[in-house]
Amino acid sequence: MFPNAEIVVDRFHIIAMMTRAFNQTRVQTMKKYDKKSIEYRLLKFSWKLYLKHFDELEVSQTFYDRHLRQQLTQQGRVQMELDTDDTISSTYDALQGIMSCLKNHDKDGIVYYLYKNENLSFQMKETLKTFKSNLEIVLNASESKYSNGPIEGINRMIKQIQRTAFGFRNFHHLISRIKLQQTRTKPNTKTELEAA
Repeated sequence: MFPNAEIVVDRFHIIAMMTRAFNQTRVQTMKKYDKKSIEYRLLKFSWKLYLKHFDELEVSQTFYDRHLRQQLTQQGRVQMELDTDDTISSTYDALQGIMSCLKNHDKDGIVYYLYKNENLSFQMKETLKTFKSNLEIVLNASESKYSNGPIEGINRMIKQIQRTAFGFRNFHHLISRIKLQQTRTKPNTKTELEAA
C-alpha cells in the first residue's frame, strides 16, 4: 500500500526505555550501600538530575544540597556520584550518549553506543539488546524530526483530569475541562501587533 514507507520507533519511547533502565540500575546500586552513607544519599535524592541532558545541568550557579550538607552545582552533584561507581558511570554515559545522538540525528553515534557494552548494568544491556534487534527502526528514529512526546503529554493530562475528577457524569463536562486545561498550558504565541 505504501511502498516507500519506513517504520520508525518514536524517540520519546527510546529515551523512556533507557531512563527506566538507568533508574532500575540506580535503585539496585543504591540498595548496596548503607542508608546513612554518602553514596546512598547521592543516588537516592536529586535523581531527576541524572535524567536531564548533561549539557543542560547548571555549571556556575551553586545550591545547598541538604542531603550532602554542602554547596555545589548540578553538574558537580552528578559528577560526584559518577566518580564513586563505575557501573553507574558507564550506564549514565550510554544514556547521555544516545540521548545526544538522537537530539543531533547522529546515526553513527547511536551504533557506537549500542555496541559499546563494557561495564554496563544488566538492565541497560537488555535495553540496548532490544535496540540492536530493531536497529534499522531505531536508526530511522534518529533521522526523523517527528516525536510522539506532545501527544503523550496530552494523553497524560487527560488521564490526570479523569483521575482527579473521579469520573464525570456528563461527557461534555469532561471535554470542556480538557479544553480549558489545554488553553491554560498553551504558550502565548501572539506578537505585540496582534495583542494590540
